[in-house]
Amino acid sequence: MPRWATRIGHSISAAARRRAPSYDRLGGVKERSSTRSAAAQRDTVVVDPANRRTAPRRPRTLFASAAATVLWCATVVYTPILVLVILAWWLAGRSGDVSAVVAAAGAAWLAGHGVGVAIGSLHLTVTPLLLTVVLAWRLAKAAAGTVRAIGGRDAAAVRAAAGTVSLLYVGLAAGAAALVSTGPFTVSVTRTLAWVVPFAIAATAFGAAREAGVLPWEHASAWLRRGIRTGALVTVSLLAVGSAAVGVAIAVRGGDVADTLRLYGSGAWAVALLSLLYLPNLVIWAVAYLCGPGFAIGVDTAVQAELVELGPLPAFPLFAAVPAGPLPASATILIGLPLMLATVFGVLLTYRSPDLRVPRVITAAILAASVSAGLLGCLSWLSGGAAGDGLLARIGPNPWAVAMLGGLQTLIGLVGAALVARLFAVHRRAAESELVRRDTVVIPDQARSRDDALRY
Repeated sequence: MPRWATRIGHSISAAARRRAPSYDRLGGVKERSSTRSAAAQRDTVVVDPANRRTAPRRPRTLFASAAATVLWCATVVYTPILVLVILAWWLAGRSGDVSAVVAAAGAAWLAGHGVGVAIGSLHLTVTPLLLTVVLAWRLAKAAAGTVRAIGGRDAAAVRAAAGTVSLLYVGLAAGAAALVSTGPFTVSVTRTLAWVVPFAIAATAFGAAREAGVLPWEHASAWLRRGIRTGALVTVSLLAVGSAAVGVAIAVRGGDVADTLRLYGSGAWAVALLSLLYLPNLVIWAVAYLCGPGFAIGVDTAVQAELVELGPLPAFPLFAAVPAGPLPASATILIGLPLMLATVFGVLLTYRSPDLRVPRVITAAILAASVSAGLLGCLSWLSGGAAGDGLLARIGPNPWAVAMLGGLQTLIGLVGAALVARLFAVHRRAAESELVRRDTVVIPDQARSRDDALRY
């Protein structure tokens, strides 16, 4: 058969196979449909752009969630303060107007941000740090809740959430300062903005960045992270020692503290609660006392380990726990506690950094001392202030003196302990390697021959 006839036969058989139906295992005919025919059989639907559903706008969700979290943050903190103030006003005989009670609660809420409050002729600028810690915690939670509501996981979401929450919170604080300035209370709106703006930005930025997981902590160098962490741990340990010292002072002078509380009669519980708000201030003063500079309770006064000069003090329970004389000779070991704590953490820093060379370890120790000095200075500055214009115009420690003396002690302890610990660690590793080298018996490898090869 010629080739042209064979090709024509193959073409005809292929066309017949394409037209012929295919059968499945049960003998049924399988349906074939091409993509083009299926598309042609579909109905055409006209979509109106006006009726198309759009995704919810992010700015609207951001503003709504920020407003809700800010209002909840303010309510959670302000409501307990208002309840306690109303209870004190009720037990005191309900003297005065209800608006003055609400204004007193608002003034206490603003005082937690560091804002000075004028009560008649008394100008109070000592910040109740316990209330400050609670406010910072709730504000950070508000920013974190806003980031969670908008589903943000980047730096842009952090900036948007922190900025919106801070703006609403600052506006709320400015409005509260304007409304509180009634009756005996006077709060400056300008001072309120000067204190609340950095407070809100710092708290919201930390809370939002932590919720979004974009804190730069994880991407920092090892020596930088260890130095900052060691400095913070030294400061926290000093605060723990200061808390223990305050507890011992209150226990030793418990009789004087109880006599002071009895002077207030039925309002003693309110004074006790107010003392609890200022208890962290006294802890920081105790740390300044242990570091050397001490603190002052009034103009031309000093409370130090070797010198105590005090004038007439107001009847406040925490003032009754202040030492009345120099530190006894048997307790002078307390003066060396900052240096000893820094030495312990210097050793820990070295043994936790076997992967760092000596210059990096020393740099981390210096950074830790700088962080500790900065934290001590900031805390001393926040814990002080004034309680009037006369004798009590200066209360608290000197921030610069505490930062310098405390930082010097931590620097000596951290750097010295890091160097000594690294030297001992190097000698120990050298001795261990020398013993291993002497006790090791080297067994030479046997010469390979043709018979050692695998046989297939």
